[in-house]
Formats: sequence, structure tokens, C-alpha cells
Amino acid sequence: MNSYLASASQLLGQTIDNGALKIEAILGAGSFGVVYRAVDTQSGARFAVKRIEKVPSDYYQTRETQLHARVSSHPHVLTFHDEIDAGDHAFFVYDLCAGDLRSVIGTFFREDELIKRVFIQIIDALEHCHSRGVYHRDLKPENILVSSQSGEMDVFVADFGLATTNKVTASSCGTPCYMSPESLVRQHKPYSTVEGDIWSLGCILTEMIANRCPWRSASPDDRDYNDYLVDRAVLLDVLPVSDAAYSLLKKIFSPIPERRPSLAEIRMEVLAVDTFFLTDKEAARFGCPEKKLQRKSVMCGIPSVSPSPSDETSASCYSCTSRYSCGSSSSAFESISLESSGLPITPPTPAVEVFYSLIKAAGELGLRTDAAQTA
Repeated sequence: MNSYLASASQLLGQTIDNGALKIEAILGAGSFGVVYRAVDTQSGARFAVKRIEKVPSDYYQTRETQLHARVSSHPHVLTFHDEIDAGDHAFFVYDLCAGDLRSVIGTFFREDELIKRVFIQIIDALEHCHSRGVYHRDLKPENILVSSQSGEMDVFVADFGLATTNKVTASSCGTPCYMSPESLVRQHKPYSTVEGDIWSLGCILTEMIANRCPWRSASPDDRDYNDYLVDRAVLLDVLPVSDAAYSLLKKIFSPIPERRPSLAEIRMEVLAVDTFFLTDKEAARFGCPEKKLQRKSVMCGIPSVSPSPSDETSASCYSCTSRYSCGSSSSAFESISLESSGLPITPPTPAVEVFYSLIKAAGELGLRTDAAQTA
């Protein structure tokens, strides 16, 4: 056991909040805090409790709890119960969940009704957040918690460490493979956080269907995304999705933010889908459908990108908040700066300009681009 966990373990068996909660186990630990399982000494109810070291006048620590509390009343947002002041540390008390969406991502294969149930819950939670003026900016499977590991699970949006009240921002933050193209462009113009969250939803839906991300980052430097910019139909070549799912995904993944569907429109289309998976009839068009279904998952495993220091309306990321489930640790998703991430960063050109330049270049080479549909 390293010194960090050794320090964290000193609380095991101890009580906090004047004896109201007893610390039972460590659920996860990262560089910004520790998440414990705790039991109410009166009722026996169990909770997830995050301990962080307080930083004097830390705007971002305060902002995270304020924004989470603002939206916590929704049934599919993780319930934030209390903040406990304990000298040099603060404890945040949340509902205890069975895991996160990443831990159950493989259970959605051929389960259309389960996908609808879970994804509609995510949409409804996000719509509630947006209606309360809270924009998440780091939606991903690790930040969506589940009530059970199987069956008719319910889900809860969590981790508001990168959330903002700004509907338009110039800050880049999030996890690269879930970030929208306009947020990844260096020296980009201010962009919509609403449309950014909607893009992330498309990535999550793709993983629920295909158990893989569509690309590692929505940048023309990424080969998969570059192929998509040239021809959206490439999704049908690399993902085992039905025509109906493809139709929805290509709308969500519009490189022009204003052309992405609203949450209400996405909800309506999801409910209308018969199946999200490649049907036998659709598979016959491709010759070797079994290869499509057996493609290895591309699991991102890429850290969240924190907002730039100059963005005073951004919130910092606490790595532990991405999971409140037994035995989980989110240290692989800690905050990093965009400049130091080592990830491919697009040149200072708006994504739509890059898109149309690629279309033009492809046309000059005599390649089919289906430009009318991709615009």
C-alpha cells in the first residue's frame, strides 16, 4: 500500500459529522481526493463520501458543489446530500451506486429496450441540467453511475467538476474522445456548451451500441475522424449499427454545431428506433458482417482535459468524482492541460473550414464524398 492510500486508510472505522457517518471502506482514490463507503450510524443507510483537502478560497471546489446541488433534485442526477466541514478537509456525501456505465457497457449488446431506457434517462438528466443553467462538459461513461450491474438498471449523471454556467465558452476541457471538434481546435472561437454536451451524448450512444468510441479525438489529425469528415457513411463500415442508428449518429456528429439536433429531437428519434444494431438485411449489403461485429473495442483511456486557468467560469476536475462504486479508481482520468496532453491538436482553423477543405481536396482527387449529405 502506497503512502497515499495508507493515509487514506487511517479514516477506516472512524466516524465523521459528529458520529453520524462511519467510514467502512475505500472505494477509489486519486490525486485530488478519496472516495469512501460510509454507513449512517442511525439508519444503516450507506453512502459514497468524497474527502478532499480544502484549499483556502478555492473557487472551483465551491463551484462544483454549488452546481451539483443545483441539479441534484432530478431522479437521474446523482443525489448530493451534504457537505461536511472537517478542518483541513471537506467531505461530500452522495448516493452510493453499483458502478459506472463503463463497467456495464458490454451488457447493451442486442438490448435495444435497455439502451432506450438508459439513454433516455441520460437525456432527461442533461435536459434538466441545461434548464437549470448547468452545462456538464465532461459527459462520458465513467461519469454516469448505475444502480445495478444487470437487469433494468437506472443511471445517474455525476461529476460536475468541469461544469459551467456559461452557455458559450472559449475554454477547452473534457475527455478528448468525447469532446466536440470545435472545442478541440487550438485558438478556437467561443462555442456552445449545449452543443458540446450533445456531441458527447453521441459518443456515449456509440459505445453503448458498439462497445467502442468512434474516434480518439474529433480532430482531422485523427485518422478515423478524418475519414468521417470525408464520408459520413464510414460509420457503417466500422460500427455494427443499424440504418436508423446511423441516421441519428450522423446528425449528432455534425461538424457544424448549429445543425446538431436538440435533446428533445434526439429523445424522439431514440424512442422511434426499432433496433440500434445491424440487422441481417443490412449486414447482407456488406458481405462479411461477422467482422463488423467482432471488431476490437477502442477504449479511450484518455484523461480529462482541464479548463485553461484564464477561464474563470470553469470548474476544476477532481479525479475521484468520476466513480462512486466499489473498488473503482478514476486515477486514469485525472485532469491534464491541453498543451501537455500529448494528444493531436488541430491547427487554429475552425472545424467547419477544415471539413470543407477536405471535401474540396477529395473532389479534386476524384473521390466520392457525399458532400450534400455531410454538410
